[in-house]
Amino acid sequence: MELINWAAAKLLFDVLQALFMGVMAAYVYWLNKHRASQTAIKETHIRIDGVEKKVVNLEHKMERLPNHEDLNKLQEQMARTNVLLAEINASQKATSAQVNRMNDYLMNQPRGGHS
Repeated sequence: MELINWAAAKLLFDVLQALFMGVMAAYVYWLNKHRASQTAIKETHIRIDGVEKKVVNLEHKMERLPNHEDLNKLQEQMARTNVLLAEINASQKATSAQVNRMNDYLMNQPRGGHS
C-alpha cells in the first residue's frame, strides 16, 4: 500500500491551483477597476483646476468692472457735460446772430466808400 495517495494529492493541488487563480483574477479585476477610478479622479481634478482658473480670471475681471458708484459719477459728469454743451450752444447761437448782423451791415454798405 502506498503511503501517499497521488490521485488525491493531484486533485487537492488542482483545486488549490484553481482557487489561487480565481483569487488572482479577482485581485487583477479589483486593481484595474481601482486604477480606472484613479484615472477618472485625476481627470476630474484637472477639470476642476481648469474651472477654478476660469473663476479666478472672472473674479479679476469683475473687480475691474465699474460699480454703482462709478456709474453714478459717470452720470453726474454726463449731466454736467450736457449743461455745458447747452451753454455753448446758446453762446454759439448768439455769436452767429451777431455775425449775421455784421454781415448784413457790411453787405448793405455803399460800395466805394466815397459819397
